[in-house]
Amino acid sequence: MKTELPPILEAKLADFRQRVWTVKLIEGLLAAGFGLALSYLLVFALDRVMETPVWLRATLLIAGAITLGLGLPLKWHRWVWRQRQLEDAARLLKRTFPQLGDQLLGIVELSRHEDASRSERLVQAAMAQAAEAVKDKDFTHAVPEAKHVQWGWAVGVAGVIALALNLAVPAAAWNTMLRWALPWREVERFTFAKIEALPERLVVPYAEPFDLKVHLQKDTRWSPSSAKARIGDQAAVLSGLQESAYPLTFPPQKTDAELKLSLGDVRKTLSVLPRTRPELTTLSIRTRLPQYLQYMTEPVTEVHGGAVSVLKGAEAALEATASRELASAEVDGAKEKVSGAKIVTPLRKIDADVEKRVMWQDRDGLTPREPLVLRINAIADEAPRLAAKRETPEQVVLDSEVVAFDVNIEDDFGIRRTGLEWRSVNDDKTKGDKIAAAGEPEKKTLAAKATFSATRDGVEPQTLEIRAWAEDYLPNRKRAYSAAFLLHVLNKTDHALWLTEQFGKWLESARETYEREQQLHATNKELREMSAAELDRPENRRKIAQQASAENANATRLGALNQSGGSLVEQATRNDEFDAARLESWATLLKSLQNIAKKRMPSVAELLKESSGAKASAKSDGQPQSAGQRAKGEGENQGKGAQSKPSAPQIANGANLPKGSQGGKASTEEQRKANMPSIADKEGSMKHAEHRGQRRLDEQSGTGSG
Repeated sequence: MKTELPPILEAKLADFRQRVWTVKLIEGLLAAGFGLALSYLLVFALDRVMETPVWLRATLLIAGAITLGLGLPLKWHRWVWRQRQLEDAARLLKRTFPQLGDQLLGIVELSRHEDASRSERLVQAAMAQAAEAVKDKDFTHAVPEAKHVQWGWAVGVAGVIALALNLAVPAAAWNTMLRWALPWREVERFTFAKIEALPERLVVPYAEPFDLKVHLQKDTRWSPSSAKARIGDQAAVLSGLQESAYPLTFPPQKTDAELKLSLGDVRKTLSVLPRTRPELTTLSIRTRLPQYLQYMTEPVTEVHGGAVSVLKGAEAALEATASRELASAEVDGAKEKVSGAKIVTPLRKIDADVEKRVMWQDRDGLTPREPLVLRINAIADEAPRLAAKRETPEQVVLDSEVVAFDVNIEDDFGIRRTGLEWRSVNDDKTKGDKIAAAGEPEKKTLAAKATFSATRDGVEPQTLEIRAWAEDYLPNRKRAYSAAFLLHVLNKTDHALWLTEQFGKWLESARETYEREQQLHATNKELREMSAAELDRPENRRKIAQQASAENANATRLGALNQSGGSLVEQATRNDEFDAARLESWATLLKSLQNIAKKRMPSVAELLKESSGAKASAKSDGQPQSAGQRAKGEGENQGKGAQSKPSAPQIANGANLPKGSQGGKASTEEQRKANMPSIADKEGSMKHAEHRGQRRLDEQSGTGSG
């Protein structure tokens, strides 16, 4: 049978148990409040001296919240859940009242257990005694380890401080509250020294000193006297306050680094990124030319240097490409269109010389050291430039002959057409022109072949001045001309008479050249008759050298004769009034002279040069040459000379060489045939003395042959 506890005893234990519950729960709540307040105050304090990182703010918040989220449940479990029985309350009383606690614990246990062997009277008497003992007891202060008062003071102090901060600096307190309660959000730290926003990435010119100017905001509450910044482990850079700003100058940088700024309670960390300045890789001018040029395209001119030429009156646009993407560009202070790394300006008319100042900025904020100054020169449309040349140099031509001209033309924009123009030298009425080739609006060079034939172009035989001309597309511009060519246009009859006269002059020159060769041959004989000792004398050595030079000069003269004679023969072939026999005799004579010039005369000159540079053999052994040896040498030399020296061409003419008729016309067919020379080319021998060769030439000059 269970024994009921006395009401007073049960009430006292129940009240004590409730007291323990209340005190311990209050302790848990106060501790949680203090932990939260303390973490808030720590964030506030840290924000005043540094940029409190997210992880630290989150740690402080979690630490403060643990006292509420974990400490209070633990308190409830320990002091409420585990102390819900009266015997638990008795055990807690035992900590403060050991004897009374043991007595009460025993009484409670007796009431909870049934024992048939015990005496109920004795049990009730013991309970009554215990009830009497606790009747006047106060268990209010018997709560074990009661610290609610201390926690109350701690919370009160923290609360007062937080309240004071909210009253004194509400903006800072509220900013700290947001940063503390929401650490994962990017809430800018409140500072009493307020500065203008700074970039997180500071791109600076590579290996160049750079400046960073930190400006205070107008509503700043604190204006520190100085600011300090440091890049990596380099020396700190200091700057005083100057007109609400702190100008900081840093040394050149080549590698990425962090810049830490300290200004009052402002703490900033920037990434310093050295980069090369943006440069223009290409620069060109796109032009829209005036309408009269008839261009279908818009030419693009590459700019190399600081100047470019543009046709006056044309519209020009600047096109440039930078080394990387651009953020903006300006021309003469006006914003221009930017697409990636390209700058494109609108077309603007160019009426006079002008200078354009071009500035650009990349996406990192870098600009060139100096703006690009581009000078645009407004130029006029120049006249075409042309040169003409003939395929052959002859000035005398047949009226039926086609004379060809090679015409090369250049123009700065386009060639319209080219042609030939002629006029008579003797009168102003005879003149004309023709178109040789057409150009195109965008064709700047033209190579054309222009031809003139008096018969085909309806021009009478006479002396003409012919020149090439060219036109471009500029309205009302006069033609541009080449140098003039003088042409003597003859009919077949006059042309035959002129050729006969010219060939007569040529024959006279050939005779003079041959006579000079005879003189040189005589001198050669004198030199061959000298002994080696005589040849080695200075005056004779000079004479030998002069003889060699004279031989060369005469050979050159003979070569010129060959060239002019060949030209005359070639012109004669174009005139069918010359018979084949006469042309063949001219060609044979010309071939003979060519052989003398190319093979024999140069060989004599070379031999004389070798003689003039050789040492006499007599001086080498100190013995004079014998008469027999000298005679043998002279005989050999005479033999060699006779083999290498030809005789002159033999010429037979009538009483007089033909002259051109007055007015360039022949009298009769008989007169023309009588005036034609008869030429024979015979090669003799020089085995005999010089006077014998000369006498034979004189004898043959008086005879005629077919």
